[in-house]
Amino acid sequence: MDEKTGEYNLRYNIQNLTEDFFLPVRGGDSGTNIDSLPGLQYEATEDVEYLKNKLLAALHVPKAFLGYEEGLGSKATLAAEDVRFARTIERIQRILVSELQKIAVVHLYSQGFRDQELVNFELELTNPSTIYEQEKIELWNQKSSLADSMLRDGLVSSEWIYKNVFNFTDDEIKEQDEQIVFDYKNKFRRQQIESEGNDPAKTGQSQGTPSDLAMGRSGHELNDEGGSEEGGQPGAGRPKESNKFGKDGSARGRDPLGSHDMGKAYSTKSLAKYENMLKHLGDSGKQLLSESGELEKEYKSEVTSLNTKKN
Repeated sequence: MDEKTGEYNLRYNIQNLTEDFFLPVRGGDSGTNIDSLPGLQYEATEDVEYLKNKLLAALHVPKAFLGYEEGLGSKATLAAEDVRFARTIERIQRILVSELQKIAVVHLYSQGFRDQELVNFELELTNPSTIYEQEKIELWNQKSSLADSMLRDGLVSSEWIYKNVFNFTDDEIKEQDEQIVFDYKNKFRRQQIESEGNDPAKTGQSQGTPSDLAMGRSGHELNDEGGSEEGGQPGAGRPKESNKFGKDGSARGRDPLGSHDMGKAYSTKSLAKYENMLKHLGDSGKQLLSESGELEKEYKSEVTSLNTKKN
């Protein structure tokens, strides 16, 4: 307070450290408590930590990579930070590769390259993380296991797996089918070279396979060349045989009138058997009925009636 004017002055006026302050109290109970405060303290390291954390957040580099191990619980935590850091580096690498390709195209154009030769190159940068690569391999392994189980159980078709599990387009599916067939051809070729010493791609023949031994193939499995034309050569094959009367070569060639059976029924041995049976019966006047004899009588009567009508 200004003694002259009676106004409160807010100007800085530090008290003397050796000056005493007197406060009136009533009895032994003081209603005012005075505590001694420590001297002036200034925590400068907190500001440094704040600035350091801001710098690391802007760099997107894990603290462990820069030598700061605080906050690192285990190697799994470092692996997770490594993957995030690798994705950041991969994004920056894509931008750098794109710009480097533009520089390379300008350089090749200045050297006289044109058209297809101007862009016939690829630029790649080193993978920043092996852990990131391992995670990609693990992901492909899980996808292949899922596709194998689906095909084995017959749940979906292979085309559905190509499109929904591996995210292939129609052109990529067609290309993969052609390459799979080509791989099987090369596998068969290597087996022939190893086991038989024969190269089917050069000789056009396969040797030693079960189908060749059983069916006598002529080869040409890899290049689809050689062999007879579709439907066989003109006039090739066994000629057809005509039906022969009285022979068992075909269904129409059998004996239609049963002359063989009738002749066998009236043979000398058959009649002798019938006579012996009549003797044992004790009555020589009885005769045995023969089905073949009745059929012959009916056949003769029909032939006679047909000849009479024709005349």
